[in-house]
Amino acid sequence: MHGLMKSIIPETELMDFKEFLAMLEQQEKTFLLRNEIVLAFEEYCDANGKDDAFRTGSGMFQFLRKVQELFIGKTHTVIIHRYAVARYRFYQLRNDAEYMEEITIPHFLNLKDHHVTKGRSEGSELHLDFLPFYDFSPSIRDTKAVGNGIRFLSRYLCSNIFQNPREWKRRSFDFIKLHKHNGQQLLVNGDVIQGLRHCLEEMQALTPWLRSQAPDTPYSEVSSRMKRHGFEPGWGNTAGRIVENMEMLEELINEPTDVMLETFLSRVTLPMISKIAIISPHGWFGQENVLGKPDTGGQVIYILDQVRALERHLKEKIALTGVEAKPEIIVITRLIPEAEDTTCDQRKEKIHNTENGWILRIPFRDKHHNVIQEWVSRFHIYPYLERFADDAESELLREFEGRPDLIIGNYTDGNLVATQLSDKMDVIQCTIAHALEKTKYLFSDLYWEEMEEEYNFSLQFTADILAMNKSDFIITSTTQEIVGTEYAMGQYESYQFFSLPNLYQVVSGVDLFAPKFNVIPPGVEEQIYFPFYQHEKRVRHKKEAWERRLFSDLSDDIHGMFEDQNRIPLFTMARLDKIKNITGLIEAFGMSKLLREKCNLIFAAGTIHVHESKDAEEQAQIRLAYELINRYRLHGSVRWLPSIPKLETGEVYRIIADHGGAFIQPALFEAFGLTILEAMATGLPTLATEFGGPQEIIVDGESGFLINTSGPNLMAKTLEKFVDACHEDSDFWKRISDNSIERVQSHFTWRLYSERLINLAKLYGFWRFTVAARGKHKMDRYCEFIYHFLLKKRAEQLEGD
Repeated sequence: MHGLMKSIIPETELMDFKEFLAMLEQQEKTFLLRNEIVLAFEEYCDANGKDDAFRTGSGMFQFLRKVQELFIGKTHTVIIHRYAVARYRFYQLRNDAEYMEEITIPHFLNLKDHHVTKGRSEGSELHLDFLPFYDFSPSIRDTKAVGNGIRFLSRYLCSNIFQNPREWKRRSFDFIKLHKHNGQQLLVNGDVIQGLRHCLEEMQALTPWLRSQAPDTPYSEVSSRMKRHGFEPGWGNTAGRIVENMEMLEELINEPTDVMLETFLSRVTLPMISKIAIISPHGWFGQENVLGKPDTGGQVIYILDQVRALERHLKEKIALTGVEAKPEIIVITRLIPEAEDTTCDQRKEKIHNTENGWILRIPFRDKHHNVIQEWVSRFHIYPYLERFADDAESELLREFEGRPDLIIGNYTDGNLVATQLSDKMDVIQCTIAHALEKTKYLFSDLYWEEMEEEYNFSLQFTADILAMNKSDFIITSTTQEIVGTEYAMGQYESYQFFSLPNLYQVVSGVDLFAPKFNVIPPGVEEQIYFPFYQHEKRVRHKKEAWERRLFSDLSDDIHGMFEDQNRIPLFTMARLDKIKNITGLIEAFGMSKLLREKCNLIFAAGTIHVHESKDAEEQAQIRLAYELINRYRLHGSVRWLPSIPKLETGEVYRIIADHGGAFIQPALFEAFGLTILEAMATGLPTLATEFGGPQEIIVDGESGFLINTSGPNLMAKTLEKFVDACHEDSDFWKRISDNSIERVQSHFTWRLYSERLINLAKLYGFWRFTVAARGKHKMDRYCEFIYHFLLKKRAEQLEGD
């Protein structure tokens, strides 16, 4: 027996390990993921009468529970062992378990390709490796600090002040001098003040006079004196605030701390961020009649709420700087001429409840400059994105009368366009993935060629790695999006190494320990999603109308009538696609006698008519939904509504709560889950998938419940436990409801989100200007090469003639 094997599996368990591997060899599947490996181990224990100590305490179990995947070949089994968060070892194990060796990432990827292609891989693969291009950036060592890049980076910058004070002071003053708004110089006049030392001298001369003024003296009354000393607007709106900020700068230069650096940048450089471009090309981006259409869901809600929150925050904070500036936020999306019942054919649309927030729509154009008339799936828009970015640059320069201060990309397509705009306009870039498809579609990297016609994953995954490496900073809603959990791989983590056989191998796709990742969970609109028991806020006629529509109305766009409306209503709402797994919930409901007897199922998704859908995946799910309803004879206990308008969803959640119901989020994977937050905010108990972001929203068993959605039978078990608990304990439902409301109100607000996002933009802007710009040029050239000779070339081939 090889020594490496003995160091991993205790000698007393080696025979069990051999027999377990032999059992796996007998299965048809040759690729197994962690969840399947753990289930197979449980089956082995059941078959061999193993006790609880072996099931949960054996060395074999401790090893297997951290195996992310394995594949079984003719002579060897290859294992990925995630021994710590985002840390891996790769093993090749002879199938008789007599020999085991550790292998490198390239070797592992070659074996994987060879296994998938059955030896038909071309060899000489193109290797993509981004890690060498992070030599300009510090690296986080403690995985617990991943997701708090701003704090790590501010500490790093402060340490640089001590190591090279003269150079740092020069760059810092250049950064302060850089600030302008609509052509107006801010903070310092470079013609009057010559360098940081001169700036501090003028401050020391000016601040005694400022202190002699009343603290609330407005800036307009001290501005002329400040200008004589070389100081421009931006230091504060009152004499007292101006003194505080000037003293803070002096203290920061002499004895810098990370907290002081973040505070100074947040207070003094606010006008630096007043014009924001948010990029979201795909789907139907609008404010009415769009939710539930293909490719249109939580991302639209997120962005519209984000715009309103950012504008409120910026208006409040800019007022404190003494600068007369109004924030302007523009969402760039696609104009769809054949807009159906939406406003997606309108060039410009004001965002509700904003003063200066806009949707600006730009059409897709083909290579002959003809406007694309119909909706295009998010998986097929890549040929149009470069021309879209060119047009977006012109439109933004016109609308803003200059460059934006910050560009925020959303999803793969928006992040790719944001990358191009950031390069063209030299503007700081923020990336928000929302969902990385690679983790949603199992083995979508290995079998990309089989899926390419429908999904174009080769383009999507390449665009993902370009954007995440080019971006100045990345926002996620949860830590697990970045580095997963103790036992499960994160979304960004899945891009560290992977292969698209016969195209390229990624040996290092992104540096998870670069301080660009920051966790900022979104919030909910409190005016829409308030607790169900706040009756004074509820509109009676709206409540009554939705009560009828949910439970009793006859309508051509609703399928199903309830035999007994007094059963517990289980409600879900999402797009009708495979990942959202509504059909999986229907099957779980249908196969459970208890749920059929005690509950009704209400789901709002897409349309009930196949012919009204233009999306092949949605059409397939509609047909499957009907097939399941018929198979389990659910006609008296299931009700299917079309998608519900955003502004109505709060009252819908509250009505379900009035009836003692629950919200079910059955997705196979959910990056975050805004609908989960919204339902919880109204006091509606929520049961959501355990795969993805809901783990960081719901405290399982206290403020909701996590469901294993990998099989209908597993879903049904958790739902049955919830229903039984509601019947056995009269206070159970109320306890979960109260805890849900408290959880959202204390941890998920747009006010906190906006403050953190703007602070990130300012610190990373400072980092980009003072340090990163000089170091990133190698990364930029590498990414340009990949874009032009890999992604763009394949996108052009997709468009054809």
